[in-house]
Amino acid sequence: MTDKLIHNNFKFEGELYSKSSLLDKLKDKKDYYDFLISWFDKSDFINVNTSGSTGKPKKIKLKKIDLIASAKLTAKYFNLNPGDRLINCLPIKYIAGKMMLVRALVLGLDIYLYPVNSTPLLNLKNDFDFVGLTPMQLENSLKSIGKIKNVIVGGSAVNQALREKIFSIDSNVFETYGMTETITHIALKNLSKNEHEFTVLPGIKIYEKNDCLLIKPGHLSIDFVQTNDIVQLISSNKFILIGRKDFIINSGGIKINPETVEQKLSKYYSSEFIISSLSNDKLGDEVVIVFKENIPENYKDAFKKLDKYEVPKKVFLLDTFPKNNGKINRNQIKNNININ
Repeated sequence: MTDKLIHNNFKFEGELYSKSSLLDKLKDKKDYYDFLISWFDKSDFINVNTSGSTGKPKKIKLKKIDLIASAKLTAKYFNLNPGDRLINCLPIKYIAGKMMLVRALVLGLDIYLYPVNSTPLLNLKNDFDFVGLTPMQLENSLKSIGKIKNVIVGGSAVNQALREKIFSIDSNVFETYGMTETITHIALKNLSKNEHEFTVLPGIKIYEKNDCLLIKPGHLSIDFVQTNDIVQLISSNKFILIGRKDFIINSGGIKINPETVEQKLSKYYSSEFIISSLSNDKLGDEVVIVFKENIPENYKDAFKKLDKYEVPKKVFLLDTFPKNNGKINRNQIKNNININ
């Protein structure tokens, strides 16, 4: 299988590399080196860490042939060809970062490593064809992404305020839907065209089971992936993501999706915030709002846009929001405000 794991035209920062020369080049970058050792070994599987955003992080095994199939599907959709230049500024510990390297390896792309931080593209001078970002990285890279042909953004939802900033940029920005089990994105939303529904990639089928999305990824060796994501199916290949079933708040018998409430409020606050809940003897759960670092003046004015059951009963302030792989850890935040 080794001949399929690296393309003859693979480049690292403009230079051609073979398997052995690449390992030597990256021997001091431990996370990259360790991944490459496992990528080139005789095993058919790769161990991957889940982000743990909705529970305890875990390690799962994925087939290398599935990672290759995922890379080829992305290449077909975005018309990526040997020699095209891509940037990785995502942690290779997780599937999104791994797949940026895998795409370069198996498609013969030219990969450039940029800092894994919140402002990775501050000094971007050259043009590129492809990059993956988190919403925070995208927010801090708006002056640079016009130099990149296609930008995918994932890890958490893109709020309305950031969506509106994208319209004036000469680039194609896509919000992604996917997870470790589906080997990154299986659906995309073109934010540059103000799309609100996700459209699945060719060969992928979607269904609804127990109110949640069920995915049949035709390009992979697995049959189905059952998610915990509540969706509204628009057609056989389009859906609107409502939010995770895990996060539903049951207040007085009314089920409230915090992510829906957050979308309603996002354009009114520049401060980072989430909707959470506390136990309540009468209601079961009471809705609360938690701000990071500062509470905006007149923050209650935005509550006029909410249904009466969605209005937060209390406000909390935390210095930081705990995160896993860029995703807010809602369970930890809920524990923190309960302690306070």
